[in-house]
Amino acid sequence: MSKIVQIAEISVYGEEDQVILGKLSFNLERGEIAQLTGLSKQQHDAFFHVLTGEISPDSGQVVLADRNVVRLSEKNREKMLREEVSFLPKDFTLPEEKTIREALKFKMEALGQLTEETEERLDEVIQLAELAGTDESLPENQDSLTRVKTGLALSIVNEPDLLVCHDAFSPLNSKEEGELVKLLTGINDQEGLSVLLLSNKMNSGHEKIRVITHEPDSRVIS
Repeated sequence: MSKIVQIAEISVYGEEDQVILGKLSFNLERGEIAQLTGLSKQQHDAFFHVLTGEISPDSGQVVLADRNVVRLSEKNREKMLREEVSFLPKDFTLPEEKTIREALKFKMEALGQLTEETEERLDEVIQLAELAGTDESLPENQDSLTRVKTGLALSIVNEPDLLVCHDAFSPLNSKEEGELVKLLTGINDQEGLSVLLLSNKMNSGHEKIRVITHEPDSRVIS
């Protein structure tokens, strides 16, 4: 099985060389779901921004889908991340004036991926995310669980190879978290989606989710 994520000794420094993230290393296999724990909120934030390309690490390598993100040009990095990797941040927002189905179609249009099969894909994703019967609702009429499911549907509608979730399930209670874990593992089974969860809060105990615990660098200031 090939690796879809390879993180090699990533370090991020702040002002006056303060160590924010020190020597983080791990791998994620294709088709695997894993949860990265043991990081502070600041460290999870910094690592998420490294993955999205918003900041560059001060040292180390980030390989996603066989591409070294650090070495890619900005244009090629944006294209690769847009097409092959999807991100669900903790503060994700939904288009307030669009129904779930409209929002999904809008994303496909924005990515230039509208085809004759688009409606079929929308139906498929709505079923996968367990949104059938609510796909014509607006965000203002959705409860927390439905909003997170909608965010998840938007993240996978263009069929990425990898999904990175950054504390996106924090608004949910433990029962709702359990439902989302079951949903994610179901999507993983059906689509082979690789998933990386950046969170200390979520403790699913699900046999399909590998827990990666980072031992912090002794120089790190929390």
